[in-house]
Parts: sequence; structure tokens; C-alpha cells
Amino acid sequence: MSMEKVAEIIASAGHGAMATCLAGRPRVRPMAFILRPDGCLWSSTYRQSGKVREWEADPHVEICFVDDRKNQVRVEGLVDLGGGEAEKRALLEANPKVGRHFSDETDPRFVHVAVRPTRVRWKPPGFCEYQEVSSGHDATQQKSPRQGAGS
Repeated sequence: MSMEKVAEIIASAGHGAMATCLAGRPRVRPMAFILRPDGCLWSSTYRQSGKVREWEADPHVEICFVDDRKNQVRVEGLVDLGGGEAEKRALLEANPKVGRHFSDETDPRFVHVAVRPTRVRWKPPGFCEYQEVSSGHDATQQKSPRQGAGS
């Protein structure tokens, strides 16, 4: 499976189910993401969202995407909340739907969310095991996330 096929599944899915853990309790919610050419997933949320506190406490997440043909992609990664105005502007341009929630990149409620993958797996429909996908990036050399910038 190539990262191009992973990108197709993520785009077709429309959103993924993102899991976090807070005080030993799982939390799952739907979130829309765009997959960047560097393999990072970008999204946005409101500063007051409980997700922000969860990510600040533990930046590890897993996101499961399922497309209309039931292909699945699972992305494990670390959340980086340190995106500044340039990243926010790029996200607004890449996903105009973000503009429904935030006036522009200077909106104080706007949190740029980047998920830096540490593991990507996929599986076709039916009962079978997930298969590893090589992103072409060495996850062990990725920078640790900048958490809570601006909070």
C-alpha cells in the first residue's frame, strides 16, 4: 500500500474517528483531516475544546478512517498544537470549510492541529490483519510536538 492510496482512503472517508486517552479513560470523536504531502494530518479545533486539554496532557492519538468501500487506515501519532499564523492560513486555504468556524488565522479561538504519524496501517474490507504502510519518513527521528502554544 502506498501513501497515495492512504491519501485516497482518507479523502474518501471524509472524517476519521480520533481516539485519545484521559486519566485512563478512552475518548473518541469524529474529526476531519487533510493529509499533507509530508505525511502529517492537519485539522483545527476551538481553543476551549476539551480535546486541547487532553492533547496537552497526552499528545498520543490514533485516528481510524473508513472509506465508502470499507477500506481502513489507522494512523498513530503525536499531536502538535504549535501551528502559528502561517500554518493556520495554509489550513484555511487547503480546507475552506475551516473558514466556517474561524474568521482568519488571527482568530484567538483557532487552534491548528497537526498529527505527526508514528505508525500507519491499513486493511481491506473483511476479516484480516492490518498491514504496515511505509510513509517514507522515519517516525523515530520526528521532533516531539510543541504542545499548547498560545494557551
